[in-house]
Amino acid sequence: MKATRVIQSLCLLLVAASVALGQNVNVDWNRSANFQRYTIYAWGECVDPGELSQLWHERIVQNIEAQLAARGFRKAAPGQQPDVIVNYRSDVKERVSSIAYDYGYGPGWGLGPGLSWGPSWGWGWGGGPVTAEPIMQQELALTVDLVDARQNRLIWRGDASEPLSRKSEKNIKRLRKAVEKLFRNYPYGA
Repeated sequence: MKATRVIQSLCLLLVAASVALGQNVNVDWNRSANFQRYTIYAWGECVDPGELSQLWHERIVQNIEAQLAARGFRKAAPGQQPDVIVNYRSDVKERVSSIAYDYGYGPGWGLGPGLSWGPSWGWGWGGGPVTAEPIMQQELALTVDLVDARQNRLIWRGDASEPLSRKSEKNIKRLRKAVEKLFRNYPYGA
């Protein structure tokens, strides 16, 4: 029974590790837009349904501004007409994954003594009831829009989803990496 718990724990650990690596990023843009002419930005609407704190808002803005600066943007001075309005939406969602496993001890088919195919005894996968365990994971969803300020038209959108950890430092690093990945696909600059 103790070995059963060890195997269950290892399976859960493997699934948790694969969930942690599950960052998704999607980017799209207006292919006819002249991205070289966009150099000045201003902040527009930032929507957070209340799950994220003011600290997260500041982190998101700071990371987006760092990526814009790396691409030659500068923030509009008071009264200055921006080329681009930057909007973002963020949300924290619950994601449910499950792990199923089937293992046991007993007779089965496989490589037996003398390494010949045939009946054998031992631990293995298969032959028993399948057990599934749900795994709850919080996930940050972030959408960043760049809108042409003169035409009021969307020119670039990036969506990222990132599993969250219980550790704040890990989440800060994951947010930074997600925003960096979004802007890697910006069609001009850096």
